[in-house]
Amino acid sequence: MNAFATLISPVPAVTIRPSLFVQRRAAAPPAAASSGPALPVSRGSDAAGAAPLFYSDDKPLPPLASQGDATGLVAGLRSAPDHSARKALVKEQLRAIGFEWLGYGSFEDLQGGLRPLSVLVSYAHEAWVRGYFSQRHHQVDTRASDVPVSGLPLVWDLESLAQSQCRQPLQAETEAPDTAGRRRMLLDEMEASGIRSGISFRLATPGHMHEHTFIDLMSSAPGRSWIAGATVGRALMLGLSVHEHVSRNVRKPVAAMRGQDEPLHAKSPISPTQQSILESLLRGLGDKEIAYTLGLSSHAVDYHMRQLRRRFGVRNRVQLVSAAADWQP
Repeated sequence: MNAFATLISPVPAVTIRPSLFVQRRAAAPPAAASSGPALPVSRGSDAAGAAPLFYSDDKPLPPLASQGDATGLVAGLRSAPDHSARKALVKEQLRAIGFEWLGYGSFEDLQGGLRPLSVLVSYAHEAWVRGYFSQRHHQVDTRASDVPVSGLPLVWDLESLAQSQCRQPLQAETEAPDTAGRRRMLLDEMEASGIRSGISFRLATPGHMHEHTFIDLMSSAPGRSWIAGATVGRALMLGLSVHEHVSRNVRKPVAAMRGQDEPLHAKSPISPTQQSILESLLRGLGDKEIAYTLGLSSHAVDYHMRQLRRRFGVRNRVQLVSAAADWQP
């Protein structure tokens, strides 16, 4: 079995362990953007055209909870003194395997498209990422549909993207000229920005079947024959390490994702019980430990956790911990 997906057949078949990720990064903003990574989204609904929330790995890291098992790059990022040191460490790892940029973002799978939720800009080219989404390049980028649902890594270059665009069916006949023109612009801006090849992964969010994390490594090197088995494996390890670091330590934006201009916590006070639960989360306690410490039933803790996720506009425990770290009573 071919260990990684490619957009056209001529790429060497290499057998490696199937990856957890998949996805892509995309084109540059207006012709002036110099280069950088962005993440793709399928065409589809109006929601898929919404801009994501942008955030950075530049805040002080939260107190250590259970980080004793961190090793390699994850441990290095955790022990780095500041954002600049973390960025330098990731960039060094990227260069060592032939890439310049790393994009990281979360998306919600809607019917007919992916809605961008949040994008980390620390290891990407921020101007490029913002331009990519402001121009809604993700609506015409074919990489999202080319990525296999199995989670295998996707290897691509400009030539394979162009061939993929030719194979993709256009939308309604009245929209075809516009779609074709936007696809050409996407590739032209990638070339102008020095983005010529890359590898992309997708990771499902546990407990949220319609939410995915996308990681994309991009290079200025032409062609994709250089992205062989060893490079794919190292790229996967780098992407997984960044994902683990972000999941454990990086505070994501707390704005609600369902059409609200501001999170619910900005509109109403939090009860003393919920304040205690947030403080317990920051201390790294699990639900059973929180129930025991606060003298609550497990059902009561579960109820308050659901209310807190709704209040902060987040979807899972990791995001709620990030929200609690940013929250001020």
